[in-house]
Amino acid sequence: MDVKPGNCWRCMKPLPESLVTCGRCPQAKYCSDQCQEQDRVRHGAVECQMFGPKSCSYCKKTGEMKQCAGCNNAWYCNGTCQRKSWAAHKEVCQDIQAMIADLSLELTNKYTDLAKGDVTHTRETFLDPPYYFGNTMACDFLQLGQNEWADGIRADETMRDFHILSAGCGDLRHTVLTAASLPAEYQGKVHIVLNDLDPYVMARNVLFLYMLILHKDREGIAASLATLWYSLHISKCDYNLTKTSLRKLIQADARSIQEAMKGCVSISDEDLAKLRYVWKGWYSLECERIKSSSVNLTKQRQAVFAENFFFSHELQLYYERLSPKEAKNLKTWFQRGLFLAQDSSVRSLPFDNPTLTARRQQIVGGYMEATDDFVYCIHRNLTPFTALDSLQVQGSAGETTSTPTVMYHKYVEKQLQKTSTLLAQDRLHIHMLVSSCLEIPRHHQAQKMAKFDRIFTSNLADFVGCRKLLQTLRPLMNPNNKNATLVTETMNWILYMPEANVWDERSGRDINDSTKTTMQLCKDDTGKALSSPMAISNQIEYFNNTHWFCAYLRANMMAGGFHIPELDHIPNLKEAMKCEGLQMHDFREELNKLVPFKFRVNARSLTSPTGAERALEWYLPSDR
Repeated sequence: MDVKPGNCWRCMKPLPESLVTCGRCPQAKYCSDQCQEQDRVRHGAVECQMFGPKSCSYCKKTGEMKQCAGCNNAWYCNGTCQRKSWAAHKEVCQDIQAMIADLSLELTNKYTDLAKGDVTHTRETFLDPPYYFGNTMACDFLQLGQNEWADGIRADETMRDFHILSAGCGDLRHTVLTAASLPAEYQGKVHIVLNDLDPYVMARNVLFLYMLILHKDREGIAASLATLWYSLHISKCDYNLTKTSLRKLIQADARSIQEAMKGCVSISDEDLAKLRYVWKGWYSLECERIKSSSVNLTKQRQAVFAENFFFSHELQLYYERLSPKEAKNLKTWFQRGLFLAQDSSVRSLPFDNPTLTARRQQIVGGYMEATDDFVYCIHRNLTPFTALDSLQVQGSAGETTSTPTVMYHKYVEKQLQKTSTLLAQDRLHIHMLVSSCLEIPRHHQAQKMAKFDRIFTSNLADFVGCRKLLQTLRPLMNPNNKNATLVTETMNWILYMPEANVWDERSGRDINDSTKTTMQLCKDDTGKALSSPMAISNQIEYFNNTHWFCAYLRANMMAGGFHIPELDHIPNLKEAMKCEGLQMHDFREELNKLVPFKFRVNARSLTSPTGAERALEWYLPSDR
């Protein structure tokens, strides 16, 4: 669940003293009977089942139950009920265990192939373009109120420093949200190691920070950077500032860059060489749109949208989730790609944005190769609205009725202003590390970095496996902080589990039969009827696939690869939740403290998450 403690589970407003609680599960709390009733469908469909009491699969009594360790989807009063139920349960239970074993082998082969291909060392190996727009919502790395300050604020805690590793986490959205979310009482320093193997994303990060620090006194710098971050076209003034900054970065060495940025941003000469090539590519582009030799990002962007036959259908499903005003604004955004502080004419933006380009990718002789041409490279499904939580953006905007694009721009601008203040106070230090996540321990030791209070890993577990990730990064956690946490995320798990989706053609289920109930639940919850059963993401939060995720987690923990042998047995869930010296927060019994186990989907119509994102939090056991 994605509502912070002390807030209503429906409207997210602070809870009054006379709050209303769910009568069945211990987690959901509401500010009123009205909010509880409005949330009845959504909460009852999955969450209440997950957190609430279980019924015996044999005698149907409710109370203290023990889970079937084989399938994680049957519950029993005692061994007697389990034995009596075995004849009926045996086939399903054994099928699930066989599926776990088969999936483990599939994942082992995948991770082994990835290791052989050495794909952790170069972005050019991937077909995916750089993630300049994040594919998950930004999160606050610290959230002190739910962690170190959960039991109250001690004077000595307000001045302590925090050390964070953002491994494979891409652009600056998490960093600026963390800086902007720090409580006023906190006066310490935040040290972030920002890691990604993609030199394009990291080149963009350094450029933005360079401009933010060197031009902090320039009027409107935060607004200019918000535009540069997401807008297809930019003004002449912003283009000239970008071009000047690129020229200075190309000519500088690591030491002079660090000095220019007042010691707040550091990078090695080795990593700087990887970024310089990107800056040279951006600098060399002809971006004045009236010239025939211009890069013409509008045309290239339209070609990206046209490449997929189903994209227009996907957009239509997206628009149906929005209010008429929101849909109109988002249609304009997809047509023009402008991200501005106020609605403006394209004519006032005579330059294309060079930082939305990367080297053209093409397959030659079965291998991925990159040409010298820099072209538009934003994935068609990624927008500013996917990268930032619409609920947080709307909450920040208050009662204003600006268009979504303007509202988002002001939100990003405000975050950048707070980040600039923290940098000017010498309270935010960022070390750029352009490398594979598996190489981080070597850099950590060589550069004598501090142990980390937080480690975020994006969805790296989808590519190297959970065990390898935990084994690699656990030694870097701060053993002296009981709130030290390592977060792993997965987005791709559902691709391996067709039964876990509302509908997947591989599951053998008929789409109309599969979605009939969930479509109705979605209508009951949101008041909007879905026009197509293919609107899977709208329906998924009403489909309880918890036990399928548990099966995936067990398969992932069983899998080998990257020099880790596959386990010789299927781990039970308790074993899967205790791995490589770390313990996982049990998402079926307690709420995560940094990133929710899963997000509400239909409450975030603008952001439109897929509903398949899952986050796990790992901590060092107290008895270690």
